Amino acid sequence: MASRTPAPGAIVDNKYRLAERIGGGGMGHVFRAENVLAGRAVAIKFLHPELSENTELAQRFFQEAQAVNRIRHPNIVDVIDAGVGEMGPYIVMEHLEGEGVGSALQRLGRFDVDASVATCIPVLEALDAAHRVGIIHRDLKPENVFVAFDVSRGQAVVRLLDFGIAKVLDSSGPSPRTRTGVVFGTPDYLSPEQATGDAPIDGRSDLFAVGVLLYELLTGTRPFRAPTAVATAFRVVHAEAPTLAAAGVHVDPRLEAVVAKLLQKDPMKRYATAGEVARELDRFSSDPTKRSTALGRIINLHRRVAHASVSQSQGAPPPPPPATILPEPDRMNTPLREPPPVPAPIRPSVRTSFTDSGASSMPYAPTRVVPSMGSPGRTSDPGPPPRGDYIASPRNVEPLVPPAMPKPLGVARSTASSASSANTSATSSNAGPPSRYVQPRAASRFPGMYQVRGAVLRAVDKALTEDAGPRVREQVVAQLPQRYAEDFLNDSINALVAYDLEALDAYMEIATAISLHEPSRWRALGRLAIGGELHNTVRSVLRPAPDLQIAIRRGISIWSRLFSFGAWKVGASQSGKVVLQIAEFEPASLALRLWVVGMVEETARRAASFDVRVAITAGEVGFTPELTCEIV
Repeated sequence: MASRTPAPGAIVDNKYRLAERIGGGGMGHVFRAENVLAGRAVAIKFLHPELSENTELAQRFFQEAQAVNRIRHPNIVDVIDAGVGEMGPYIVMEHLEGEGVGSALQRLGRFDVDASVATCIPVLEALDAAHRVGIIHRDLKPENVFVAFDVSRGQAVVRLLDFGIAKVLDSSGPSPRTRTGVVFGTPDYLSPEQATGDAPIDGRSDLFAVGVLLYELLTGTRPFRAPTAVATAFRVVHAEAPTLAAAGVHVDPRLEAVVAKLLQKDPMKRYATAGEVARELDRFSSDPTKRSTALGRIINLHRRVAHASVSQSQGAPPPPPPATILPEPDRMNTPLREPPPVPAPIRPSVRTSFTDSGASSMPYAPTRVVPSMGSPGRTSDPGPPPRGDYIASPRNVEPLVPPAMPKPLGVARSTASSASSANTSATSSNAGPPSRYVQPRAASRFPGMYQVRGAVLRAVDKALTEDAGPRVREQVVAQLPQRYAEDFLNDSINALVAYDLEALDAYMEIATAISLHEPSRWRALGRLAIGGELHNTVRSVLRPAPDLQIAIRRGISIWSRLFSFGAWKVGASQSGKVVLQIAEFEPASLALRLWVVGMVEETARRAASFDVRVAITAGEVGFTPELTCEIV
């Protein structure tokens, strides 16, 4: 019997109420959920319904839970429960608040030495514990390392994720391949012995991946990167590992030697154990307080601690933590078989170093950034798509502006000042009739969970000023909550910084009520932004394209990085029209959707050098999961 598809609001085994989908991949979906009996926030991973009847895949799916509970280490994301219910096999994990190392690298460009060492040492300690019980991870990469806020200790901690393709060394089976011969792991982080599959692998394969990770943290680049997966694997096996100095990063020669030893082709020439590497790295940042501070800067720890303290002092329950994106291994093309047996009960591992029920603090500086659309955790599952390929901007794409540490902007306040309230009442009397099209704010539905780049805020603000005049703009800003208004008043919005979606929604909602009155006018302002504030952002897309679909593909590489939500895909309809589909777009209001359509329309028109028309075929309603357009 086929499993029921998981959906928000559903109850799993009479214990867990599903909230929103926060990630997923080829094997399944990940949802934020709440234990209705204990009131604890958790993350639940489900196997895809069409795969849940496959015994082999179900056993591999539960392998993660079994591996984590066999290792039992505080630096590994905790698995709380597992089972098979109406929605198929599932695993319940602790819910983490913070930021993945992959998205942090995208934002910062690279880490300093203290932050790099502070990230790698907990990973090595977790791997050392895994290797001691005969388990190797096999898929270590930035997306599987998470910097979390431990509210009980008031500090940043590192968690290793996803043991879904771990190898148990004493299990039967001679190689780390699927039955179809596909090597497990991500090409950039494969060890040479994994890439060739010619030799048995052990914990030293994970240490090679640590070397790649450490190199990338320090330099912002991957040592064996090539245009294709096959070419990358070839370089892993045959190319000499570049030095940190060759990437323009100069560190202590002893640290350079550690990286070089980790990246040796011959496993015998690498370190013998992960613990040995951790002790070596400790020499370069031996002060735990200094390392903890470096990690805290990555997730803006001070603001999170302050927010948690305010919530506790007011006696208010904390808002839901931001979504944790948990990547998953690729789907295996294996024929379906009989339903899997119910697994043995999972014994919860003891966790003394982390409590997942802390307050979520989403600062208006970039502690939560626009993630890569190429991350496995952001894979779309939008149903039957139009013909064409999924387009995702990979994390190694050059950033919109040269990478730099953004400065914290704007300090959140709990209430607006009385002066702001007075301005609101004074201006509202002259603002004209309120629009009947004004919608509830999206961010109030998804508090602190979604962000937009400052470039979008600046573009919306400048386009409104150009269209309606500075007087209207002043009225809009006067009615904004003060924590958002300050950056508009001071013109201090940073294009690179990720801002709370609520700031954009509040601005658009007020502007619609005061001046525009019809949400459809946001489409014109989206077109206007391409010739104004966003011109430099999309300039690389505006060069002539051979055809319209290529122009849209180029655009997606930029557009998708402006938002922390949405999975963008381009294809062709049955009639041959170019189709743009944005799945996972539920946080977007109608005003934002129309602004995005105008932005897409004007970008495509300039790149194609002819009059381009965009027709919305689905999703012309706020807060729906998908937006689909035909472009001709």
